[in-house]
Order: sequence, then structure tokens, then C-alpha cells
Amino acid sequence: MLLPGGFSANLRGIIMARKGSLEAERQAIARERNALEAREAKLRESEQNAMAELLRKSALGKAPFERVEAFFAALGRLGLDEAEKRLAKS
Repeated sequence: MLLPGGFSANLRGIIMARKGSLEAERQAIARERNALEAREAKLRESEQNAMAELLRKSALGKAPFERVEAFFAALGRLGLDEAEKRLAKS
């Protein structure tokens, strides 16, 4: 039954339909969020693999473990920004 202005008298049905569509939208967003989190995790893993490969191919990958360990300890003390600054000067 239509009320003046073209509104339906079945407001409860409209509200229930809207609740259903809102819930469906929430579920769709949750699925998209989960898919995005999975993509981000895969990207982080790929980045870590690429970093490991770069280290293996670099001079650090060919150096004795003790020297590499000492290098990273020094890098940790300096911080990445300061180490980059000092290396840029040399």
C-alpha cells in the first residue's frame, strides 16, 4: 500500500531490507580487508626474500660472519640515517 508521496506502508520490510544490505556491505568490506591483509603479508614476505637475496649477492654476503655481525652491530649503534649520511660522504 502506498502512502501520500509514494512511500510504502511496509516500513518494517524496508528497514529489514536495508539492514540486510548494510550487513552484506559490512561482510563485503571484511572480505576485501582480509584479502588486502593477505596481499600485504605476501608483499612483506617477497620484500624479505628480496633483501636476503641482495645481502647474499653483496659484499656482506661474501664476508665472514663475524665481520658481518660486527658491521650490523655498528650500524645498530649509529642508526640507519647516520650510517647513510657517513657513507654518502665517503
